[in-house]
Amino acid sequence: MKTTEWTEIKEVFNAALDLSEPERSAFLNNCREDLRLEVEKLLKANDGAKDFIREPAIVEIGLSEEDEPDFYTGKQIDSYKIIKEIGHGGMGTVYLANRADESFDKPVAVKLIKRGMDTNAVLKRFVMERQILANLEHPNIAGLLDGGSTTDGLPYLVMEYVEGEPITKYCDSHRFSTVERLELFRKVCSAISHAHQNLVVHRDIKPSNILVTEDGTPKLLDFGIAKLLHPDWSLDTNEATATMFRVMTPEYASPEQIRGLPITTASDVYSLGVVLYELLSGERPYKIDSRMSDEAAQIVLTAEPVKPSAISNFKFQISNSKSKNITDPNDVQPATNDEQKTNLKSKIHNPKSLKGDLDNIILKALRKEPERRYPSVQEFSEDIRRHLAGLPVTATADTTFYRFNKFVKRHRAGVLAGGLMVSTLLVATTITAWQAYVAQSERAKAEQRFNQVRELANTILFDYNDKIKLLPGTVELREKLVTDALKYLDNLAQGSEGDISLRRDLVKAYDKVGEVQFGLSNGNLGNSSGALQSYRKALSIAEQITSEKNATDEDFLNLANIYQSVAGIIGETGDIETDISMKEKAIFILQRLLLAQPDNIELKSNLAKVYFYLGTPLTIAGYDEKAKESFQKAGEIYEQLTRNEPQNPKHPRNIALTYKYLSLLLSRQHEFNESWELANKALEIDKIRVRNLPNEAQVQYDVSASYSAIGDCLYEMQDLAGAKEAFNITLSIRDELSAKDPQNAYFRDTSAETYYRLSLVWTKLGKPLKAIALAEKAISLVGISMKTDSSDVFNQIRLAQYKSSLGNAYLVLAAEKNEPAETKREHLKNARFFLQESSELWKTLYSKNVVPKFNESEMKQTTEKFAECEALLARIQT
Repeated sequence: MKTTEWTEIKEVFNAALDLSEPERSAFLNNCREDLRLEVEKLLKANDGAKDFIREPAIVEIGLSEEDEPDFYTGKQIDSYKIIKEIGHGGMGTVYLANRADESFDKPVAVKLIKRGMDTNAVLKRFVMERQILANLEHPNIAGLLDGGSTTDGLPYLVMEYVEGEPITKYCDSHRFSTVERLELFRKVCSAISHAHQNLVVHRDIKPSNILVTEDGTPKLLDFGIAKLLHPDWSLDTNEATATMFRVMTPEYASPEQIRGLPITTASDVYSLGVVLYELLSGERPYKIDSRMSDEAAQIVLTAEPVKPSAISNFKFQISNSKSKNITDPNDVQPATNDEQKTNLKSKIHNPKSLKGDLDNIILKALRKEPERRYPSVQEFSEDIRRHLAGLPVTATADTTFYRFNKFVKRHRAGVLAGGLMVSTLLVATTITAWQAYVAQSERAKAEQRFNQVRELANTILFDYNDKIKLLPGTVELREKLVTDALKYLDNLAQGSEGDISLRRDLVKAYDKVGEVQFGLSNGNLGNSSGALQSYRKALSIAEQITSEKNATDEDFLNLANIYQSVAGIIGETGDIETDISMKEKAIFILQRLLLAQPDNIELKSNLAKVYFYLGTPLTIAGYDEKAKESFQKAGEIYEQLTRNEPQNPKHPRNIALTYKYLSLLLSRQHEFNESWELANKALEIDKIRVRNLPNEAQVQYDVSASYSAIGDCLYEMQDLAGAKEAFNITLSIRDELSAKDPQNAYFRDTSAETYYRLSLVWTKLGKPLKAIALAEKAISLVGISMKTDSSDVFNQIRLAQYKSSLGNAYLVLAAEKNEPAETKREHLKNARFFLQESSELWKTLYSKNVVPKFNESEMKQTTEKFAECEALLARIQT
């Protein structure tokens, strides 16, 4: 049988299954004979199997869902102590838990697959839910915190614990007006829209999956039956209708879900329409009393919902409370406790207020044909915003009378006054015309000033900064530049709501400010907290733009670049996993854009850059092979770009950078030959660049970085003389750069790093006095940076390293033979002091889970050296 024939048979079978016996016969008589015979066979087989596995096996042996024993309450799963069960469904159970190791005191929700339900299909869906949650970061979505497997192999998720009420109950208990309900609902739309942007369809939107916390924040829960639209993430998405019906909620399911048809984002639009219908009217669109799938499906597929404003059986309760004077006719009236328990209905005082736009908005979302609904959740939410602002909505026919009526409602007082004064206005036509001319002139002047400010902000950032950053000693000027630019940008942002062109400019400008403050270039100002604020402003606007239907490929490219920028700053705070996750989001966007534009040089360059910068957090997290692969992918793309654009000076620099980072990674893995070869390749490229651009600070710095990479490789190979020479050249270049630009945080920090590396070399060469002087200089420089930016975790790591180096140098000095006993004791005390400070700093960082994997051996050696120092001191004193 051909696939097309089977598809046709299945569709007719599903349709016939929903009909009564007389209707079914009439329906089948209208089908082709061959089709009718096949469907009748299936119907006969279906009728004969009605009692097959009438109840689940767990019920047959006496364990119903109600009396199934609780295996986990009071027990511990990995680091989580289970407190109590807080919910369960067909496949999973959710528990309230706390961290057993007390690393943080915050309740969490732990979700487990039920015993007996751990089939391959359920396990796959559970893994899919974990993948979905890991890719969603939104203030109105309950986030994923952790995951793993129990000792008996059941997977679990650890999620943000949301303590709140279902959105309908919350609105009623807090006596929300129609306007307040709509504003709260738009936040839910924002969460669903974010999921759709990440190619996720929720498929089970209902009030119980939208909890509102006490502070009024809605949280979207339960992605247990969500669907990933990306082909690389597909599971078995062709679930049979009956199977999916058991896990979805019929009252909120879309017609295509009921039919078992392919699911798109339009299905979530429908479910949101049901929730809004209930939120405003107190009723659901369809009254479904039966839990039988065929009966519920019949109602959803055939019945037409009544307009929300036409619901006639509202129950009102007039409040006698003197604590609130209700003047808004839409305000909610409080219900008795009994009514709240038994009556689903909303307590909106005037249901007729829903008539018109709100009726049309809700009914458009509830249309049975997906193509007739709102094309996206964003447009659904936008129509609600327009209604709240008194503007025309797309759900209502756009007639002249309708637009005039909306104008009158928005300007009721003005229209009334205008009607009374019409004769006066006729007399004053000449004066009015003159005033209009003056107003238009003023508006033109204001617009001109606005554009001038906009142009000035762009000029400051993209022209002045890019020129002066290449010159030494310009940090103070650039700090003033950033302060002034931010004032302009923040003022522009306040008036950017309806101007997508301006918002695009703002994205680029805030991104540029973040780069100057603490970007990936070596000319930043060392202000990571300020940079994070600027990048987040850019990210917020970029995400808003890409959620709109007129978003372009360039908008998505900007979003990918900002994900990369934000990730870099977050990585500096020690949150490496988030750093990795955001860079992977950027890679996903860029790969998707390249599918449509495979020869786009800019896209390839951006993809290579993200691969390059992803390598560092992967290395820090201990994913060495993934890091190596990421660096290699970056290098391959840069080499291809160089072949395509041999005159572009950026490509050789990027190739050299990739070689250096790969060299460092390989030297740590003791692959010295390849590490040495790559470091020298990088140096050759940078020497050519410095000959062409001898006065550019960045090019000079790049040469120093190549010598540093060579020094690292030689140090790991125990060639101390060679390492010393390479590090001395590195230091001479960096000290000169720092002297010309003493406020440049990047030059200062890398100089400190070189002093530290040289101190290690001199200690191993048996020259502790030189090592001590170098380590003290490194500590002094990093101290300056920590005063400027104490939140930078890597500054704290550097301080731990530098103090450890200083302590080790004193320990070697104390071991020299010709020193008197008292002098040895003083050296040991100094060694103990610095080793102890280093050890305590390492412990603090380790407790925060921010110590890179490759630094853990240094941390252990510091602890061992401190213990050795203590033992030596004790021996001398006795």
